[in-house]
Amino acid sequence: MVLRARPMDHNNMAINPASNQAVPQPHLRRLRTCDIDEHGRNLSGWQVRYDQVTPGGFEGELTEFRSDWLQLVRDRSNQALVKSGMAWKGAIIFALPLSANGPAFCAGHTLQEPSLIVAHGENLPELSTPLQLDALGVAIEEGALAHALERQGSRFEITDLPKCYRMADPTVRTRFAALFDNLLNGEQACLQKLEHDSIRRGIRDAVMLQVLELVAPDEAPPLNPTARKKMVDRARDYALAHLDEPLSILDVCNHIGTSRRKLQYCFQETLGINPVAFLRTLRLNAARRELRESNRVELVQTVAARWGFWHLSRFSSDYRTLFGETPSQTLQRTHLC
Repeated sequence: MVLRARPMDHNNMAINPASNQAVPQPHLRRLRTCDIDEHGRNLSGWQVRYDQVTPGGFEGELTEFRSDWLQLVRDRSNQALVKSGMAWKGAIIFALPLSANGPAFCAGHTLQEPSLIVAHGENLPELSTPLQLDALGVAIEEGALAHALERQGSRFEITDLPKCYRMADPTVRTRFAALFDNLLNGEQACLQKLEHDSIRRGIRDAVMLQVLELVAPDEAPPLNPTARKKMVDRARDYALAHLDEPLSILDVCNHIGTSRRKLQYCFQETLGINPVAFLRTLRLNAARRELRESNRVELVQTVAARWGFWHLSRFSSDYRTLFGETPSQTLQRTHLC
C-alpha cells in the first residue's frame, strides 16, 4: 500500500475537490472520535494508518494548531496502536510522549524512558504505542528549520534521520502540555485571539525555540531498524501476502528461515506481543477497515474469508473482543453514517 501525503499549505488553506477552490482552515482544531480510522484521517496533511492492538472500544482526541511553516499536534488515544504512514512533503517531525502507560517500540527499539523521535515526514519509522498515550507532534517545514539551524550555528544535521533523543529535562513535557491547556482554556475566546498573526507567530516561535533546545547536543545515534525488526517485517509481509490461507506460524518460520522460539523472541523484543496474536490482529484491523470503507453492504463472511478467517464464529468473537463491537455492528454503523 503506497501512502501519499498532501503538502501543507502555508496559508492554512485546503483545496475543496468539488470546487477546486481554497477553503480557509481553522488555526486551532479539537476533534474527538470513537473510530480509529477517522482519528487517523483527522490529522490534516498526513496519510497514516493506525492498527489497534489491545482489546476494547477506541477513543481518540486530536488537537491541532497551525501557523505558517509549523503544525503542532496533541494526539490522545486509549488503546495500544501500531502507527505507520507519512506526514506532508518537506516536513521534519518531532514526536514525544507527554504521558503513557508503558513503553513504546520504534524501529525495533524499546523506548522505556521519555524520548524525542525526529524523522523526515516522508520517512517516518513505524511506531508501536502503549495504552493511554498522550503524545505531542511538531511538524516544521524543512526550509524554515534549516534556516534557524544555520543562523544559530547548530550542529544538528537534518540529513541524518531518523534519530531518538533521551528527554533529560522532565519539565519539557509539562510545558508543552500546559501550552495546549492554555490554548483550549476558553476555546472560543482563544480562537478569536488566534486570528491575530502576532499571537500565532508568538506560539510558533516559542515552539521552534523549544525544539531547537531539545536537539542542540545532537548526540543521538540514528534510529535504524534492528535485525529483529527486519525479521518481524518479513514475517508480517509473508502473512499478509498469503491471505487465502489460514495463519500458519510454521509456514512463516519456514519462509523466513528461523525457529518459532526465535520468531517469538523477535516479536516480543520489537513489538511487545507474540507473533500469532500480532498477525491475527493485523488481519482483524484490515477486515474492519474494509467493512468501514465498503460502499455497499457486503457479507461479513466474504470479508472475513478474504482476510484468511475461515471460521465465521471465531472471527466474530475475536473481532468483538478487539474492537468492542461485532462485524455486523461495524457495517450497520458505517451505512447509517
